[in-house]
Amino acid sequence: MKNIVLIVLFTFLLLILASCQPIMKKIYGIKDPEIENKKTILKSALKYNLDTSNIVTVNSKDFLYVLNGQSIPDAAIYDKNGKYIEYRQTDTSCNAGLFQFIPSLNLNEKYNQPDSSDLTAELNKFRDLKGNLITPTEAADFYLLIYWTVWTGKLNKDHVKVWEDLGRDNKNCKIKVIKVNLDLQEYWEEQEREKIIKTLSKKK
Repeated sequence: MKNIVLIVLFTFLLLILASCQPIMKKIYGIKDPEIENKKTILKSALKYNLDTSNIVTVNSKDFLYVLNGQSIPDAAIYDKNGKYIEYRQTDTSCNAGLFQFIPSLNLNEKYNQPDSSDLTAELNKFRDLKGNLITPTEAADFYLLIYWTVWTGKLNKDHVKVWEDLGRDNKNCKIKVIKVNLDLQEYWEEQEREKIIKTLSKKK
């Protein structure tokens, strides 16, 4: 009987490993990327109870640069002077550290700040949901940029929603959350959008 159970478990494990991607896509509601617009982005945000007042997109010119190297969802943290804070312990660390790092943010801690990026430069790449320039962001102790997409489905609830709530609930400092949507945008010029899609297709 014990051998039969082991065989069944082993077979089940093989089936999972052989079809891991489809299963994960189904569980998390992940779909192939589509061209999104203000209506579809807000609909997705509301589905996962995300704050809809702090969502921005990326202009077509800077999209591939911002997307490059991102795991989605992911986040970046900046201090009040706009200097980047590295939350990862190592270059190979995943974004799981954010679940502990965000609630621990405070003004008394000295953080690892490699001279790699600047908040103002990042904000210049962003647009509102219709493609217009965004207004200057309000002053805060820290800025939490959360990168997300519609197509990542339930991960928006399991990661983006949690990170956003952690930033809001931190009583040690004021954290401004900006959610950067990294979907293909309908407002982009068609020629630019097709060029981006073609470049992404080559990377598959």
